[in-house]
Amino acid sequence: MVSCPVECLDYGEPDFIERNGAWVLTVVGVGVGCIGTLLTYFLKSRCSKIACCGLNCERDVVKLEPFQIQVMDTSSNRVPTRDVTSSGD
Repeated sequence: MVSCPVECLDYGEPDFIERNGAWVLTVVGVGVGCIGTLLTYFLKSRCSKIACCGLNCERDVVKLEPFQIQVMDTSSNRVPTRDVTSSGD
C-alpha cells in the first residue's frame, strides 16, 4: 500500500475565479451598488419621463400639496414643534 501526501496530487493550474476571486467579488459588488443607487435615484425623482442607457420609463408622479409636506431637522432627528403651513401664531 502506497500512501501519498496531498502535495503530490496535481490539480493543475487554478482557474480565473480561484486566482481572482476577491477582485471579481469587488467588481460585482461595485456594479450592483451602482445599479442600486441609480434605481434609488429614479424612485425618488420627481420626473415623469426617465431615459438612461437605452431604458425608458414614463410614469405618473404623485402630486404633493403643501399640507402634505413636513420639514424635519436632520441633524437632531426631532419632529418640528410647529406646522410648516401655519402662519406663525
